[in-house]
This record gives sequence, C-alpha cells and structure tokens, in this order.
Amino acid sequence: MSVKVEKVITDKFEMNYFKFGEGEKKAVILSGLSVKSIMGSAERVASAYKGLKNDYTVYVFDRRRNCPDNYTIYDMADDTAEAFENLGIKNAYIFGVSQGGMIAQSIALKRPELVCKLALCSTVSKITEENSRVINNWIEIAGRRDETELNKSICESIFSERFYLKYEEFLLNMMSGVTEYDYNRFIILAKGCAGFDVYNELENIKCPVYVFGSKADKVFDANENVLIAEKTKAQLYIYDDYGHAVYDEAPDFLERLTVFFET
Repeated sequence: MSVKVEKVITDKFEMNYFKFGEGEKKAVILSGLSVKSIMGSAERVASAYKGLKNDYTVYVFDRRRNCPDNYTIYDMADDTAEAFENLGIKNAYIFGVSQGGMIAQSIALKRPELVCKLALCSTVSKITEENSRVINNWIEIAGRRDETELNKSICESIFSERFYLKYEEFLLNMMSGVTEYDYNRFIILAKGCAGFDVYNELENIKCPVYVFGSKADKVFDANENVLIAEKTKAQLYIYDDYGHAVYDEAPDFLERLTVFFET
C-alpha cells in the first residue's frame, strides 16, 4: 500500500498528514508523543488500520512543523482543528492515543461540530506531577541527546515486556537516526503536556465516547482512563496485560474500535 504524505498550509502553520481509504465517512487518528514523526510510518499505519479503508477515508495528522516554544496541548488542538477545516473534515470519527487523546478531548470540547464519535486510548484528562514522571524522564534524556537511552526508555515504557523483547531490534532500528530537529521538537511537544486539565469539563462532551486502557500501562495508570469514562459516561474497556501501546499489541483492538464507530 503506497501512502503519500501531504501538507496542510495555513497562514499560521504547516502540518503534515497522510490519508488512506475511500469511504464516505471521515475518520481521524491522532497519535501519541514520539521522537520521530509518525509520517515516516505512514505505510505501516495504513496497513495496521486497513480494516477501516472501505467505509472511511482515514486521516492521520502530525503536529505542526516548527513548533513554537511553550506549545501547549490546547495550541495543538487549535491547530489540528484548523487543519480539519482546511481539508473539509467535520463530524469525524476520531481516535486519539495518549497525547493525541488529550488533543482529541480538547477538540471535542471546543469544536464539537468536528466530532461524531470519540475513541480515546491510554490517555489522561489532567496532567499531574504523578502521571507526568515518565514524560519528564524522557525530556531529561532527550536534553542529553542520548538516542540509545531515549529510544530504549520509550520502548520499555510503552510496550509490554514480552512485546518489546520479541520486536526489540525492529523497534529500535525504526526509531534510530534522531536528528537535532527531532530532539528539539520532541522536547517542545513533551513539555506541552504540562498544565493540561480538562477533567472538570468532560461532562460537556456530548458525542459517544469509548475509552480504552491497560492495567499494565507504565506511562499512565489505567485508572486515568476510568476517570474519563465516568465523566463522559463512555463505554470502557481495560485490558489486563498489554502496555501503553495496547492499540499495537491487542489483537482485537481494531475490531473493538471498528464496532464502536459503526454502531
């Protein structure tokens, strides 16, 4: 499957994205924080979510290029919403992962007309000192420009031990070659999580919501997902033994996501 990376250009920013599928309905994937852009994995992502391609046109967005300093989750959400408008996306089926889930919550609250259904995975509605420890550790390692330690720390944090050990060579090779631009961008995006808090606003999300998590998540405690589900009256599914990247590990994840979108 050949997937072309394209670009949204506005008066304020440029943002890369790719799309696949030819369905009438619009679906959006907002990925989590990463050292290297998800745009480099376009074909892998499209293959993993090929089950959506017949019924949906699926858009996968990056963060904006050349992020300014002090670039908050709210800023990321505003820019992503503007990218939606630029491409004529509204009433979309949105799947947000980790930091992408924070962005998705913000969009659903501020721009509800853009969201038809909202699926969230391994995310939080409020950043605290406790649940930001892993991210803060990544920021410290990235500041030292230690590629080996950073990539290993990320993989060990987001994947279950058995998954990481099975695919360690592939994962670390895929993440290698971090540039100075990558380091600076990663640090800005990671620091952008600080201060995020929409917990007390979650009742204002009126679209259907499905929240996923895993008890073995080493980045955010699974209870963070439970709290979001309670406040939004969402469907909730907590896996027992997959990592933060449960969406990559659980063999039935895409089926559960698709059923939610279609019912």
